[in-house]
Amino acid sequence: MPAFKDESVPSHPTRHTIARQWQLLKLLPGRHPGMSSTQLQVALSSVGHTTSKRTVERDLVELAALFPLQCNSKGMPYGWYWQPGLSLGEAQQLQPDALTPPAQVELHAWVDDALARRLAQAPLSADMQLTAQTSGGAALVATVHDNRALMSWLLSQAGSIRVQAPQALRMAMLDQLRQSLVLHDGGC
Repeated sequence: MPAFKDESVPSHPTRHTIARQWQLLKLLPGRHPGMSSTQLQVALSSVGHTTSKRTVERDLVELAALFPLQCNSKGMPYGWYWQPGLSLGEAQQLQPDALTPPAQVELHAWVDDALARRLAQAPLSADMQLTAQTSGGAALVATVHDNRALMSWLLSQAGSIRVQAPQALRMAMLDQLRQSLVLHDGGC
């Protein structure tokens, strides 16, 4: 009698890859400058996932297409970290976005001085630009993933940022803020 193979259960190598990549996500820091692929390789090895630096690099690129990860590519070695203001716990809530790679948009916004200082330390993207304004605050321009993580971050900064473009993102944020106000104005 032939052996039955359950096609719904991933093969051992697939399970190993998923476990390694999940561990890699847990190891990533939440701030700039991040960890290099060599540091991550050593950390993975210390928890039982022995692999090559090249495999770690491939995993990071693959994971960055599905999760809101940032790469500090301004100097060598590159450092990888979670999008500022986002933790692994919050990223776990983003799973539906992982099914479709998020579109990139050019975010234009005004930010207050305190947020501008934080963003100068932990940029939203490699191409982020902050331009001080004579009236206070700074103009922010950055290419970012248009996903729930971005909306969560924007809402968490609602008192410190004014989204100017893209218009669809601005309107979505306003809708979320209005819904919140309705809930809060309604009493307990």
